[in-house]
Amino acid sequence: MSERAGSVPAAYWELTKPRLSFLSVLTSLAGYFCSDPKSTEHPVNAAVLVSLALGTALAAGGCGAVNMWWESEADAKMERTRNRPIPAGIIRPGAALLFGMLLLTAGVTLVWLGANPLAGALTAATAFSYLFLYTPLKTLTSWCTLVGSLPGAIPPIIGTAAKLGHVDHMGWLLFALLFCWQIPHFMALAVMCREDYVRGGFKVATVDDPSGRSASIWALAFILPMIVVAGSIATHFFPDWSSPYVWVSFLAGAWFFKLTLEFALPQRRAAVAKPLFIASILYLPVVLLTLTLNRLF
Repeated sequence: MSERAGSVPAAYWELTKPRLSFLSVLTSLAGYFCSDPKSTEHPVNAAVLVSLALGTALAAGGCGAVNMWWESEADAKMERTRNRPIPAGIIRPGAALLFGMLLLTAGVTLVWLGANPLAGALTAATAFSYLFLYTPLKTLTSWCTLVGSLPGAIPPIIGTAAKLGHVDHMGWLLFALLFCWQIPHFMALAVMCREDYVRGGFKVATVDDPSGRSASIWALAFILPMIVVAGSIATHFFPDWSSPYVWVSFLAGAWFFKLTLEFALPQRRAAVAKPLFIASILYLPVVLLTLTLNRLF
């Protein structure tokens, strides 16, 4: 056990995968605010909103901790993960598992009781698909990436369900947007970290195809429908095409698409993988924040 001052609280924080947890909260709130934002039948409810945000954060953090427990042996073999709390010896595996299960249970319960059972069930479905479908499949097949996009895409419909009690058209469009977005995002990472994934025993696309060609095909195959979905949001909800979301999503999508096209070129793939990964990280909050503000105001 490390004796560094402050290392244990920081390690427990790291177990929650705070960046991924923040993304889950961000997208669930986008679903909440973007669905029927000016309805008098479904006004913003502060208690529901707090339950949604806090419950999603707790559930996502719990999933992160359980995932780190599950993959601790693989993490110890990989350069980018060997200093995580469990392989570094800061947190014991059993303590990490207990911590994760407590957070996850609290998060699902809070959304279930504080919002409604549908939102709670969707939160539980997110955790189940992440932990019991995606996580074990990572060592078995490269199709794990497609399966892993499912839990990553559910948070917006959790937000929609929390507000409306059902999932509306906007909720499903946001689900589709996130589902498609995750593939080029992860394929760029798969090229950047191929050697680490080999050491960890994860069957991502680039492990069996070191050239990255299959990763680039996956990226192109999903960025095109992602752009179509973003355009569908524009045409359905902003038909006059004068709203900021329309132009922000168009410009951000064009930039993202350009880098994905370069990623498809063998001579450019390695060099553009990191810019593509960064573009994907920036694309989502910029587009979702613009959409949310545009829907509210």
